[in-house]
Amino acid sequence: ASASASASASAAALPAATTLHLPDTRAFWAAAAERVPAAARYDARRVEAAARGLEGSLLVAPHDRVEWFLALGELMAIGDEATRRHADALALLPRPAPMPVAYIAQRIDTDDPLWGWQVRHAASGQLQGFVTLTRFTTWSADFAWDSSSRESGMPSARLSNARLRSGEPYGVDPLSHTTSGEGLAEVARARGVDVAELVNLNKDLYPGINSRSKLLDGTRIQLADPAVADLDADCSRKDTPRTVAARTRLPLDDLLAINAARFSGGLEADTPLDGKPLLLRDRESEVDLPIRGVERAGGAEPPPPMPKGKKKAGKAGKGRGEAAEPAGLRQLDEDCSLTALLAQQERRGDPTKDGVQWTRIAEVGLLASLGGGGTLVRYALQRLKAEGHYHFAVCQATLAAVGFYERIGFRRVGARARYAENREGEWTGYRHWAEADERTVAEFGDTSYLMALDLREWSAGPALELPVADEYPAVAADAKAPDLRRMSYEGGTLAYESGDGVVVSLVPVADGPPGSEPELRMDVTYEIESILSHRGTGRKLEYLVRWVKWPNPTWEPWTHLVGSDDALRDYAARSGTVVTWQRSHHKQKE
Repeated sequence: ASASASASASAAALPAATTLHLPDTRAFWAAAAERVPAAARYDARRVEAAARGLEGSLLVAPHDRVEWFLALGELMAIGDEATRRHADALALLPRPAPMPVAYIAQRIDTDDPLWGWQVRHAASGQLQGFVTLTRFTTWSADFAWDSSSRESGMPSARLSNARLRSGEPYGVDPLSHTTSGEGLAEVARARGVDVAELVNLNKDLYPGINSRSKLLDGTRIQLADPAVADLDADCSRKDTPRTVAARTRLPLDDLLAINAARFSGGLEADTPLDGKPLLLRDRESEVDLPIRGVERAGGAEPPPPMPKGKKKAGKAGKGRGEAAEPAGLRQLDEDCSLTALLAQQERRGDPTKDGVQWTRIAEVGLLASLGGGGTLVRYALQRLKAEGHYHFAVCQATLAAVGFYERIGFRRVGARARYAENREGEWTGYRHWAEADERTVAEFGDTSYLMALDLREWSAGPALELPVADEYPAVAADAKAPDLRRMSYEGGTLAYESGDGVVVSLVPVADGPPGSEPELRMDVTYEIESILSHRGTGRKLEYLVRWVKWPNPTWEPWTHLVGSDDALRDYAARSGTVVTWQRSHHKQKE
């Protein structure tokens, strides 16, 4: 997941309100600070891993989002460290990226309701993990649970499973090569391909690549043109999609889904193909899950839990005549039945305001752990199941965590949506963090890897009894380590500085009757490195902005740069553009 890179964007719009008077604001933050440890001065790299069953740890349930915000620095440090340890332990390539600070901050700000637990070492008080939960909410005016359409990514996933069941080796793609330190010329020699052909096949993926290029570990090099190699080479004039599905042992409905757009006259199960080959693989919709080092060496990952009613395989790989599931098989909503149940659930709300809330679907929002993550999530799900209000749990899984959620019982499901740029046009894969009026959906990455679990049918296992503390334990300080809180207070605003060009600030505002609890307004601000270009005029003026420590520049409307005077003056001096601001009306003239 990634957050939109705007210069200053509030994650949830609040009505016009008045900032508390400075003495009141100071008192508000002082009262909040008394509820949490005074400091978090320790090195996340030295935090002891939690036991699998969380023995020696205790859970703390923050009372409100203010307490979550005060722990933001610790959440970031432990999230980064958990990602690093996970990647090192399994030798994952490519290495997964940790959750961005803006994503964590905006989830704390926007998720409503927000609850969960922090896992802390019972003796040192240091954070070892955390999980947050909320009600599943969507911000797309046109949203649909859908595991059948190509846009959902599910047909491609089911085809991948079918190929594995047919004997295709897991983690081995004859059309590509994942590097481990060698150069392009070495790849060409090892795979028996002309290096000039490799350059031509990969020049669009990696601009500037040449025969002498050295490649980073985990770089995927194309060895053949998938547009040709993935076509059915054995297609005959008498073939129909039904006969191709039977011959290739691939699911018919999924072949129809990925090929429908290639046949202008329509494509049905018995449509004569007249020699035009079907596409047997949809690489554009495939998800590249990180591959473990043992799998690259020919090993296999531990299989996910067997579905109900199936016998566990014996030592020889079979049980009562039943073959074990092949390595790499993903847990999917194969028959679309789980997706159909989700689509029937009650929902209400406005996608352009507080979102559409799915009242019976809970969501695992944030999760990170230095051990014991499975126990923590199972504990949370058992609580949901016991309370009975929520019937389903969903999550937007990071690719490195897919196997983790599968072992708990989650299955991948599909969804699609239409956003501002194509509300009247084609559907696209659902991006869980994109808003209804989003114009740049591509900035939110690929289609979300949504996973779901029917709590009513879930086998929860033995009830977990974990120690839950009423108060935070004291945090043992390391004099040589910086305070992970990284908080500063000025003018009524509490701000967290991430150190990578992102500042998250929180200010209490009074919009209710005297004596009522203040609302909180969050701003996520990204530091501008430079402005590169501009386009459009008037209200349609946009700037191409390069952000500090962000890899790619983004086009931003001029309203996102109000207050960025230094960067605008520098750009004006370099480009000869004169910009004047009419601040009183929030308008711009060029």
